[in-house]
Formats: sequence, structure tokens, C-alpha cells
Amino acid sequence: MKLEVFANLANLGDRSEIEKAEYLAFYFSENKEQSDIDVKNLSAVLTALGFAQPNPSRLLSKIRKSRSFVKGNQENSFRLAPKRRSEIKLEIPNISDTEEILSDDSILPEILFTNTNRLYLIKIAQQINCCYENNLFDACSLMMRRLLEILLIHCFEETGLSEQAKDQEGNYNNLKTLINKSISRKEIGLSPESKKEIDTFRELGNLSAHRIKYNCRKSDIKNSRITYRALIEELLYIAKLTHHPR
Repeated sequence: MKLEVFANLANLGDRSEIEKAEYLAFYFSENKEQSDIDVKNLSAVLTALGFAQPNPSRLLSKIRKSRSFVKGNQENSFRLAPKRRSEIKLEIPNISDTEEILSDDSILPEILFTNTNRLYLIKIAQQINCCYENNLFDACSLMMRRLLEILLIHCFEETGLSEQAKDQEGNYNNLKTLINKSISRKEIGLSPESKKEIDTFRELGNLSAHRIKYNCRKSDIKNSRITYRALIEELLYIAKLTHHPR
């Protein structure tokens, strides 16, 4: 698991300095098999994550007084006490799970989704990026279509139109219907650009899913990935899953 993803899942921004140290020590122990960490490295990690640089002497003093830590093998190093490690592991299990998806932000910036604190959205975004980076273009277009469908449903829910997203039997409408309704409903508030482009990505996914002799190519996605990223970010804002930067 990437450090930035872990920081969001652990809500480090809402935690005290000593709690940040606990969770980061847990991260390095579980994810990097690095049991010991020192204040210098911990300070560098906190700064890299955008937090204020701690006073090294004060932080070391807090760690020495805390029952959450025990001495490490090197001078001024420490490790998380077994009891505290077990407590955090119950809260955030399997961060070193082999199902982790490693990818760069080739289509969608992962930070957009870590801010939602919704693991299923994070994983879909990771899969979209990973498929593109590994030349799995049919798989990529299908996952792009899936994410579009999920976020449209969230937009209907957030704007008080949940029933509009469903048919008479209570099942979600197909993507074509969701798109048509999102375009026509003022409550959703799609931009003119998104109204024009949104169906492109439904069609792209449908080709990969249903056209027997079709294979999606890199150019099919590459030429429209900026448009897709802008559309997805807009839907995240409409669904209030993330916030506009101030």
C-alpha cells in the first residue's frame, strides 16, 4: 500500500503527533518489513506527507515516555510495542496484502480517490491506471465505464434523486438511461462539456464488452484520458465525495 493511501485511511491529519508516529511505525513494520524507525526518518516522512516538521528532541522524548513504543536495535531507534501493533492491525488489517494494485497516476490521480476514504473507489481507480500501464486496454475501458456508472449513481443519491436512478422494480437503470437522465436533470448540474462527452466512455466500454472483433487500443484511451479525468473529477464533486481546493 502506498504511504499516501495509508495516511488517508488512517486519518493521520486528525491525529496527534505521537499518534502519527504510532501509525507510521505500524505502516513501516507491516508494509515494508522495517520494524525499527528513528526520529530523523520519521520526521522526513511526516514532512513528505505535508505535515509540519516536528521538533526531533521533543518527539523523541514523547516516544520514550509512551507505552506504545519499545527501544529498537539501533541508538535512538524505536519500534511499536506488540500490544499497540495488534490494536492498529485490528483497525487497519492487511495493508501488506498481496492484492495491492501498484500503479502510477497515468489516467486518474489516485489522490482524488484516497480523499473519498472509499476503498472500492480507490481500487477501481488503481485498476484503471494499472490496466492502461500494462497494455490491458479492453480491461481499462471496461473499468472506466464501471467507474462512470458508479459515480453517476452516487450523484443521483447525493442530489436527492435516488429513485430516478432505478427502474420500477427497484434495480439500477442501465448506464445509457443514467446518462440521459443526468444530462436532463438540472439538480445533477453537469457542465456543458461533460454533457457532450459523457456518452463517449459508455460507448468505449461497450465496444470492449460486446463487439466480437474489436480490441481497444492505447490511442482509443490516450486521446481522451484528460477529458475522462475531468469528467470523473466533476462527478466526484457533484456526489460530494471530494471537495474543491480552496
